[in-house]
Amino acid sequence: MGCSLAYHLAAQGRKPLVLERGRLGGGSTGRCAGGVRQQFSTAINVRLGQRAIELLGEFESVTGTDPQYRPIGYLLLATSQRQADNLARDVSLQRRLQVPVEVLGADDVGRLVPGLATHDVRAASLCPTDGLAGPNEVTTGYAAAAVRLGAQVEEGVEVVGIDLQGETVVGVRTDHGVVSSPEVVVCTGPQSRRLGEMAAITIPVDPLKRHVLLTEPFPGRPSHSPMTIDLATGLYFHPEGDGLLMGMGDPSQTFGDDLSVDWDFLPKVIEEGSRRLPPLQGASLRTVWAGLYEMTPDRQPLVGSVGARPGLWLACGFSGHGFMMAPPVGESLAAVMCGTAPRIDMSPFAPLRFSGGTLVPESVFI
Repeated sequence: MGCSLAYHLAAQGRKPLVLERGRLGGGSTGRCAGGVRQQFSTAINVRLGQRAIELLGEFESVTGTDPQYRPIGYLLLATSQRQADNLARDVSLQRRLQVPVEVLGADDVGRLVPGLATHDVRAASLCPTDGLAGPNEVTTGYAAAAVRLGAQVEEGVEVVGIDLQGETVVGVRTDHGVVSSPEVVVCTGPQSRRLGEMAAITIPVDPLKRHVLLTEPFPGRPSHSPMTIDLATGLYFHPEGDGLLMGMGDPSQTFGDDLSVDWDFLPKVIEEGSRRLPPLQGASLRTVWAGLYEMTPDRQPLVGSVGARPGLWLACGFSGHGFMMAPPVGESLAAVMCGTAPRIDMSPFAPLRFSGGTLVPESVFI
């Protein structure tokens, strides 16, 4: 998010400074599955997904870096009547916004993903232009392009405080010294609440651990299939190299930034995965890792200025959608900060919405 914003600010003539306490992409970005989709339940998220795919399509010509965008498609499975009704409602919205989404029956799904258990599938939606991209390639591509346009990127520099003059932000303190600036943007993902405390405000973002599993090759592995998601359980999978990449949320998981693997939870993922894709029963794991979602109360991000702290901006709380939303959010927030009209109106993500604003929660959450 920070590198996208830096690039789009620099493209408008600003000279932003990115401060990264570790290395670029070394946090949640480097641990994510790299998905990009347009199949959401809210209009703003659909539009962001559409614009993300447009920007990925022109990314190499603009930045000089191949973003590794692969339009393998996203397939969402509804296994109850309520899920099927919600899926139909969402597809109607997506089609009104010109998303090329199809509605499939169980037989179609079975042909699309060989080996998939479809006995309980009531309906499914498929958008073939949804897909995957490279988190490292997009992050470093934006950073390099931003630097060429006059931005600065400093790795290994940690922000330890935010300086105020009265209520107004005037800069940040780092473990390498003080940086004076009339504007500071918090793009710190799961760590955003801690950054808010430095400015004596509450940023309602909490870290939530999620696991990603990668299998070894196994007989019956679908070699070409979309990112497949079971809406009832949140189980997802897609081919990755000669294995299968998969994950699923843990309903009992509590907030926290511990990145250790919960080995007791993994059998539940394998069990659910094997139920939905029986050939997985013969698979062994190649590797497992954990990353962090940055959760807000309505699973929608915080993007915009903070009224109580003039000069402070937020771009955080993306609740698992940060990588896919980074290109269009960086573009639109940069426009707002530069005083021009954004391509996509970010007002539904206003940071102050929880104190009386209108909430439009996102329901298609993986």
